Amino acid sequence: MAMQQQQCLRSKCTIVVAILIVVVIGIINNSRRIQVITSTNYVNIISVTNNNDFNGESCFRARNDTIPKNLYGKLQTPYINLGFAKMGTSSIHSFFGCAGYRSTHYRCSVTTSCAECIRQSVEEGLPPLHYCVMADVYSQIDDGSHGHYPQIEYLKEFVNGYPNATFLLPFRSMEKWYKSMQNWHNQEKGMDEHLMMANISGLPVGIGRNIEEFSTWWCWHVNRVRELVAQSPSHALVEINLEDASLSERMSDLFDIDESCWGHVNVNHELHPDLNNDTETTTGETMGWFVVGKKMIRGKNGTRRKINKP
Repeated sequence: MAMQQQQCLRSKCTIVVAILIVVVIGIINNSRRIQVITSTNYVNIISVTNNNDFNGESCFRARNDTIPKNLYGKLQTPYINLGFAKMGTSSIHSFFGCAGYRSTHYRCSVTTSCAECIRQSVEEGLPPLHYCVMADVYSQIDDGSHGHYPQIEYLKEFVNGYPNATFLLPFRSMEKWYKSMQNWHNQEKGMDEHLMMANISGLPVGIGRNIEEFSTWWCWHVNRVRELVAQSPSHALVEINLEDASLSERMSDLFDIDESCWGHVNVNHELHPDLNNDTETTTGETMGWFVVGKKMIRGKNGTRRKINKP
């Protein structure tokens, strides 16, 4: 009798354990929220989704309604990209350079990165771009793997210092962005590993170990940009979905630029084989860090003069 009771107890325990395992797996697989606690220098991940596309979170999708139709073709310079490295910065630089705008990418002089001259300007109490080369477009203001991100550290200074600026915020798949950082210049150590040790606001040392932590950092940045820019009605925020098949047409309409100027450049062809034979998306030419610009712009309906100068 005692043996039968023990066997029954074991059977019930086995069933209970099996049920608990199923419940735990269900909780993990159905986690679809990212909860973020933010302070000035820290982002704490409470829970993250196992879906790398994060389609349910608005901070991972570009909004197409931030610019009213009556402002199409009338957006004022400077155009300042607030996105991150490996998020279409070269494509943005090439697009505006092709059109005839004075554009800079990563460097703001032969020997100085834009991140460095911005830091110097802000530390002296001047507008962020004071010591940087004068340009219509600043397509990448951070210094990538070195970990200096003025679009984060000096976001308020940009918003206050350039009340009529047009800010750009490109979006791409978190999975593709993360893989692009990992395969940065085919280096043994990826950009993600460098950034994990850089101690950037929102991404302290040791955070950035996986796609979820980088995605949470990006989401925090997007929400912060949207909130600050929205406080000033004189600003324009253009959100760019880099994976939108009709993006060339949309960029052409927004900025009154020849549609053929848009194309993906600086592409890792091993990482993106889908672009290797796509003539429509590889028309952009790789340009140097600085494009001098022209008096006339390649508009969507022919050449035109620049709307205004910075």
